[in-house]
Amino acid sequence: MVVASLVDGRVRIRDEKLKREPVLARIKEELMAAPGVTGVEANPRVGSLLVIYSAALTAVEKILKTVSELLGSGVEVSGSAEPARSFVKMPFIRRESFAVPSVLKARVLNNIGMLASLVLSIGLGIFGLKKLHILTGIVFVALFGKHFYERRAQMFA
Repeated sequence: MVVASLVDGRVRIRDEKLKREPVLARIKEELMAAPGVTGVEANPRVGSLLVIYSAALTAVEKILKTVSELLGSGVEVSGSAEPARSFVKMPFIRRESFAVPSVLKARVLNNIGMLASLVLSIGLGIFGLKKLHILTGIVFVALFGKHFYERRAQMFA
């Protein structure tokens, strides 16, 4: 179980077990019965659960512990989900960094390359430089193919 985002009054949890409808129904039922929880939205396609709660009535630790027990797994906090307060007091949360800087840098460069080649290709097409227009179009298609291949699992899930 991974806490994808966390702000007071709202927590998003992701887990492969959340892709199963019976598990989701049981968790939603338990959470809606908890004091302070005002809403639970589930997306079984991606295995995501959004819990909206009143921070004044219930602590996020109780929500995470409930979901953790129902899923039968530990809690992990993604680097971007860490709130301003510390989780050191909560022994069932394991801190890990999921973002690998080199992978993110490669993705950003690929996206910039796609955008630059597309703009350049359109500009060259407008000015009638056909061969350069085709060449930059090929570069764009190659970069888009790489982008599409890296995200194929997300697109066809």
